[in-house]
Amino acid sequence: MRLQISSVTLSYLIHSSEDTDKLHRIVCEALGINDAEIMKESLEGHYGNDIGFAKAHLTGKRAKEVVQRISLELSEKSRKELLAQLDISMDEHDALYLRLDRQSMGSGLSLSDQEPIRVKIKFKFRIDDHDLMRSAFIEEMKL
Repeated sequence: MRLQISSVTLSYLIHSSEDTDKLHRIVCEALGINDAEIMKESLEGHYGNDIGFAKAHLTGKRAKEVVQRISLELSEKSRKELLAQLDISMDEHDALYLRLDRQSMGSGLSLSDQEPIRVKIKFKFRIDDHDLMRSAFIEEMKL
């Protein structure tokens, strides 16, 4: 079943010890997004430390392009892991959540819970059948 991608939201934190420009460049190159598509914000951590927050919300054709890029670049190991955990990676509204490893970006994409690039993928239309939505994600992500 082929469903249209509605949106992709990417978000990640940048610690003061990290090279902000380098991280943005790596994320943009790995996911095929433009720096201008990323909203950047400065936050203060619990202990007064500087933390950067970056977020991009893409819709329509741009969202589809990013999902295709993730699908093509995701490692085989991560594909198997995602397929095995697909049900817990989907929320009650059938959005798919991925956590991409920021350390391996630039040499492919893999899943990780450590300092991830968070990705939320939503379809334009929701079918009131979790198994059909699951199948649609499997097809879209080429799992």
